[in-house]
Amino acid sequence: MNNIEFLQQVLAGATPNIDEFVDILGDRFSLLREYQSTPQDCQWHAEGNLYIHTGMVLNEIYKILQTEATHLDCDRRLSLILGALFHDIYQPITTKEQEIEGKIRLVAPQQAIKGRSYLALKLVGLDLPYSVVENTLSLVAYHHEPKKLVTQHKSAGEYQKLARLSDPELLYWLALGDIRGRECSDREQQLEIVEIYSLSARKYQAWQAFGGEYQPWRVYFKRELADWNQATRDLVFTQAIARYEAGKIFAPESELLRSYSYRNSFPQVVITFGVSGSGKSTWIKHHLADHTVISLDALRAKIASSRSDQSQNSKVVQVAQEQLKTLLCSQSKIVWDATSLRYDFRQQIISLSRQYGALITLIIFHCPESIYPERNRQRRHSIPEEVLCQQLQSLEFPELNEGDRTIIVDEQGNTLATHGTC
Repeated sequence: MNNIEFLQQVLAGATPNIDEFVDILGDRFSLLREYQSTPQDCQWHAEGNLYIHTGMVLNEIYKILQTEATHLDCDRRLSLILGALFHDIYQPITTKEQEIEGKIRLVAPQQAIKGRSYLALKLVGLDLPYSVVENTLSLVAYHHEPKKLVTQHKSAGEYQKLARLSDPELLYWLALGDIRGRECSDREQQLEIVEIYSLSARKYQAWQAFGGEYQPWRVYFKRELADWNQATRDLVFTQAIARYEAGKIFAPESELLRSYSYRNSFPQVVITFGVSGSGKSTWIKHHLADHTVISLDALRAKIASSRSDQSQNSKVVQVAQEQLKTLLCSQSKIVWDATSLRYDFRQQIISLSRQYGALITLIIFHCPESIYPERNRQRRHSIPEEVLCQQLQSLEFPELNEGDRTIIVDEQGNTLATHGTC
């Protein structure tokens, strides 16, 4: 049985155990085969290694789906199962010893967000509904966050922010399964923390997936800004959300009044994210013809004499940023055409754009990793194979709140999902 057939069976209601998952999916998701050899801290996980823990979590999730969460539809059910399977997928890479309060403990720093990036290009191409892909990635990335919100006494805005990044109810079920699927001395206390998250998220109107609670705000701004274009409505909407979650306003009417100061004129910046060969330049040509394109490849060809010459990258970026500043000052529509695979590189452009009050749109080209070798061979300007492999292995998949709006497209340029629009 291949990966696609197997996952279609799970989508239809099958409940495979950890052995079956590893046997069938282990070639595509190679870190699954390292679960057996990945130890866990004996105080937090007395049950044993990561393989044992994941199997226990899966079993608990199946129980939850048969009792407390029977209302979940097929797509959300599969997302929760895959979230359980993959929630610690990057732990084999990040596990290390660390001294905590005088004792040597096993920890896995940043494994959740890194696990999301590891899975991002492997989950697409399996004939899964994109909602399943998106939910699974968000469950892996943020499965620690519900407990942190409670233990760190976070504000209502932080709950609402998390709800824009994931499905809060699925996070709740996964957190329950994660605690029930382990042996630890403070199990009951941990379960109580998860329950407090559920109660607080509902109280703070942060229970609907991917910001669904903001739908009345969308309706309000569409009505009040009916004579303005989509970009203006989106900027006011996203500014309202940011201020609301920061505790600076408490109703959309406040931002509507404030928007008189910026809605008439503002720059628009589109930032592309995608491995070389994702189709970025083609998509830009077809959809953003009225934007000025800042292409790092084009600048590299001019400054370093070759698009593939990385020796002048610092100068290339410096020139590109100077061009960006000039265009931002003139309230232009701009495309930052680059791979933007690293978070810190994206943040440099995002931070600069925010200083000028720009509406920032992130275009994520979400393609299966299997397409890139052949596409690279067919490109007029191909890159060395080792460079392509390095891009695939080191990319840091964007989070949905990095920009104001996010548009996700597939290898054919079709839109898979949008976030942040009014």
